[in-house]
Amino acid sequence: MLAELLAHPGVEEDCRIGSTFGLLAFHGGNLERGTDAIAADAAEASGASLYVVRQPDDLRWHIPSVEFDPAMSSALARFLGHVRVAVAVHGYGRDGMWTTL
Repeated sequence: MLAELLAHPGVEEDCRIGSTFGLLAFHGGNLERGTDAIAADAAEASGASLYVVRQPDDLRWHIPSVEFDPAMSSALARFLGHVRVAVAVHGYGRDGMWTTL
């Protein structure tokens, strides 16, 4: 499933290697709005590593976090091979509360 999502037009995968502490936002972009920005800003401010998947405005495809397989993404494999501790930033898509974590 992850490979299909990453191949979808407009989906962006962002991986930045920093410290061995990492932040992830598997459901960034249109799915759990704001989670990718929070993770990216926190990683930038702290020097942490980052792995983000951003979905375009016309897509809301949920893949459970436990199904993000590093065998399907060289960027995710690189991230997981580097970090020792990782924290995933999640939100939820409740109407009227898209930017609430």
